[in-house]
Amino acid sequence: MFRWKSFLFATTAAIALPAAAMAQDWSGLYGGVTLGYGMGNADHSFSNGAPPGNSEPRGLLAGGFLGYAVQNGNMVWGGEIDIETSNFEGSYINTTGTTSQGFVTGNWQGSLRGVLGFAGNMGGNPALYYATAGWAVGEFDFLGGPSVPVPPGGGYSERLNGWTAGIGMDFEIAPNTALRAEYRYTDFGTANGTLAPAFPAITMPVDVNQHALRVGVRFNF
Repeated sequence: MFRWKSFLFATTAAIALPAAAMAQDWSGLYGGVTLGYGMGNADHSFSNGAPPGNSEPRGLLAGGFLGYAVQNGNMVWGGEIDIETSNFEGSYINTTGTTSQGFVTGNWQGSLRGVLGFAGNMGGNPALYYATAGWAVGEFDFLGGPSVPVPPGGGYSERLNGWTAGIGMDFEIAPNTALRAEYRYTDFGTANGTLAPAFPAITMPVDVNQHALRVGVRFNF
């Protein structure tokens, strides 16, 4: 019995020691850059009863992030801010007669989020698995009107405020350097402006949301 207990203790220690040796301190100030792709929905409606439509914007996202983290054992928490330029855009045309069309273009977007993570490893390298959620902001241009001419002669710009949430992983590839992979869903809320100058009496509310995949590099300072 003593030999089996000794064997189990030695085996457990042999497994635990490499894990302890690979422990990573993710606390402190950090920042990095990301490149991503957004896929979303923009639901257009019209105050005059014209047919609604969905412009389904798509496009690249590029930017950077800055954050601060605190670690206690394997648990990591903190806050993060990011800002991105965007060519997130889409359009629709209802071809059932002279009915409606809509365009949306994202100019930039950003967020301020809380982060809660677990410090572990993957394939022998330290890794931080995290969930994140918080406030989101984005500036968009909207166009709308009857299906001809293209593009329509009325529209507006608006800065939207909403929420975002997602999951991700930072995977260490060198001291103080990690690769990042992240998915986030963002609901920017609903824009509501008139289609001036062509149709100043008509409003076109647009509800905008986005699914985004990002990859990047994180640097611990």
